[in-house]
Parts: sequence; structure tokens; C-alpha cells
Amino acid sequence: MDQLDEYEQGENVRKWLRQNGASLITGIALGLVCVFGWQWWHGKGERHRAEAATQFVAFSQAIDAKDETKIKTFAAVIAEKYADTAYVSLATLRHSGYLQQQGKTADAIKLLEAGLPKVTEPEMVELFNLRLGRMLLLDGKADLALKRVDSIKTPIFPAVAQELRGDVEVALGHTDNARKAYEQALTTLDQASPTRRVLELKLIDVGGNPPAQPET
Repeated sequence: MDQLDEYEQGENVRKWLRQNGASLITGIALGLVCVFGWQWWHGKGERHRAEAATQFVAFSQAIDAKDETKIKTFAAVIAEKYADTAYVSLATLRHSGYLQQQGKTADAIKLLEAGLPKVTEPEMVELFNLRLGRMLLLDGKADLALKRVDSIKTPIFPAVAQELRGDVEVALGHTDNARKAYEQALTTLDQASPTRRVLELKLIDVGGNPPAQPET
């Protein structure tokens, strides 16, 4: 990879992202790749950002391979040398998801809590809080998860935030609050979203009625 010029590195990274994008973090985090993408390939420091992207690809491949040694190595390199890029935040989100899948939810929570103070982009801050809320819920700490949701005053991803709120309220036994949250989530979720049916089922489970599908 070191022998490739900057253009070839960029093309390889973009090709890898197109082929493996769905496995990076979550659908919403992949959206963030698009949001910040122009920053990676334009302006000053293009080569620096291209190198960061290459390291992130290698980091993601290490996670896919469950290679603990390489995961730690690439995570450390990204944090040390590319702290001024969005890849640090993306790597933390990716790593936290991996830890949770390995049954290390508490470690995932610690990783996110340590990384959150370093995040400056509003979109990323919200994603960290949403991921933390989900992790805390999975860890049986619904009350703390609700505080994370409450910290998001003006959601950039309202459907995701309201669905999480509904899940937390269900865990707390607050059926009415859960129903309102799911209803609100559906009002901001696209009709064609692949997660819409799951959200409708959640609403039905708490006694709600999904809105009628518009006639075509």
C-alpha cells in the first residue's frame, strides 16, 4: 500500500467503502461517512486524510477478521496520528459495536464515554449519545440510557432518537411514553425505510396503531 500513489490509495479506499460500507458501523453511521466525505478528499491535507482512510480500512478489516492484535494496533495509530480527522470517531463507533458483539458491553460503554469529550461535530456527538444509550439499555441500565436520550435536545436523527426513547421507556415500564415516542419516530421516518415495519410492530406491541400507508 505504501507504494501506491495518493490517487490510487483514494480509489482503493472508496472502492472498499462501496463494497463493504454496510458493515462499517450502522446505516446511520454510514450516512455520516457521506456527510464528512468531502472533508476527506478536498482542501489542505488531502494526503493526510487519505492515509487516515487507509488506516481506517485496515482497522475495519481487522475487526471483520476478529484479529485483536491488529485491532488494538490500528486503533492506536488512528488515535495518535489522525486525531484531527473524523476517522477517530468512526473508529470508536466501529470498535464499540465490535466489543458489544463480543459480549463486552461494559468495555464498549467505557470506550464511548472516553471518546465522547473529544468529539466536536454535532452529528457525531449525537451518534455517540445514541450508541451509548443503546449500549446502556443492553447493559440493563435503562435509567442511564434515558438520560443519554434526554441529552439530545434537537435531534439531527429524530427517528433514531425517538425509537431509542421508545425502547428505553418500554424497559422502564412506561407504556404510554413508549407509544408516544414510537408514534413520533414514525412521523419522521421515510415510508420506504427498511426499518419502518419493525418500528410499526413495536408501536403495535405497546397498544398503538401505525398510520395508514398513503395510497399510490
